[in-house]
Amino acid sequence: MVRPREAAAALVLLGLAGPARSQSVEVHGVAAGRIFAVEGQTSWTEGGYGRLTEGAGEAFDGLAGLRGRLHLGLDLDLSETVRLHAHGTLQGEPSSSRGQLGGLAEAFLQYQPELTPRTTLRFRGGLFFPPTSLENTDRLWQSPYTVTLSALNTWIGEEVRLAGLDAQLQRKIGREDRLDLAGAAFGVNDPAGALLAWRGWAQGDRLTTLRESLPLPPLVTLAPGGAFGDQRADGTVPLDELDEHVGWQARIRWSRPGRALAQAAFTDNLGDRKLYRGQYSWATRFAQAGVELHFGKSLTFVAEGAAGDTGMGPDEPGGAHVDVRFRVAYALLSYAAKGLRLTARVDGFRNHDRDGTAEPNGEEGWGFTVAAFWQPRSFVRLGIEYLEVRAERPAAEFSDGDPNTDARRGLAELRLQF
Repeated sequence: MVRPREAAAALVLLGLAGPARSQSVEVHGVAAGRIFAVEGQTSWTEGGYGRLTEGAGEAFDGLAGLRGRLHLGLDLDLSETVRLHAHGTLQGEPSSSRGQLGGLAEAFLQYQPELTPRTTLRFRGGLFFPPTSLENTDRLWQSPYTVTLSALNTWIGEEVRLAGLDAQLQRKIGREDRLDLAGAAFGVNDPAGALLAWRGWAQGDRLTTLRESLPLPPLVTLAPGGAFGDQRADGTVPLDELDEHVGWQARIRWSRPGRALAQAAFTDNLGDRKLYRGQYSWATRFAQAGVELHFGKSLTFVAEGAAGDTGMGPDEPGGAHVDVRFRVAYALLSYAAKGLRLTARVDGFRNHDRDGTAEPNGEEGWGFTVAAFWQPRSFVRLGIEYLEVRAERPAAEFSDGDPNTDARRGLAELRLQF
């Protein structure tokens, strides 16, 4: 069987052997500074139960502060059909945050030959975000609609990355329509599910980097001597290869430029549920569907949802294991004209605990986000946003914590992009 890393290496060699031409280099960047005021529990990034990347302490405590983000991207055209892309990120976070200061978010080689005027192939090899998000459509996996991502795409940015080979057939049908059929074989994503089950759903715009360790909440089952006390003490490393199984993804998309788009995807990492070097290989699989509609040139409607399950440990009576069935969706409406954009989004999420062992990992909640942006120049964007999340986390109460994970946050952002 061809492994994802071997396929990616073959693609690199193919690209380097492609038609020679003078190379061109493009550098892209996004630098954002924010001032925020938040109410809610200590953030999960600091080892708490809070659902946002900022938190105050107790459920009804308030906090104000500053945060920053820097994204840098490099695109190197090696030939007419081959491009090398790399994307790194730097987090401006307080010392109490337990993630990595910065690192590599994406790095891949893309080979895109045109077979006929109506048919194009695209091969992508390396580390990359699954090309499913209808929200993160700007460069460097940024959203034009809001500062804070939906619960679905927050999770994708935190735990789901494909390291392997993606192949896509793009076919023009009719006068304007396009049909895309694609599939991917990937690895380096075995721990995906740990945050989703043990922490629950969150909202933010933090992108996990390669080999980054992220904290898990202070559950009694994760403490030494607990049911899952063998989990590494510093949390979880979402982008890691454990069981050497090759996962897969299949996608289909239909689009009519400027009018409508519909897509569906299915992903299965084929994790074997076993423990390796202080991490479990979570068996995570899920289906996604999304639609995008344009009403004239100014109004856009986007909706996406996912449903699946994740689990680890021996799935047998009497054994400590985790099995969670999850559902998540969002819908947004955005108006953009003359440098102004206004967006409103509603999120809903639900985890159903199916194992009945250890802590209760079920939860249900919703969120509401409104954002307004003004872009006086192509490289400057000013924005304000208000976000509210309402949900309880029963697992926190099981571990003598506060199950009230409601949160609200207002922020103002200055973003420079090039």
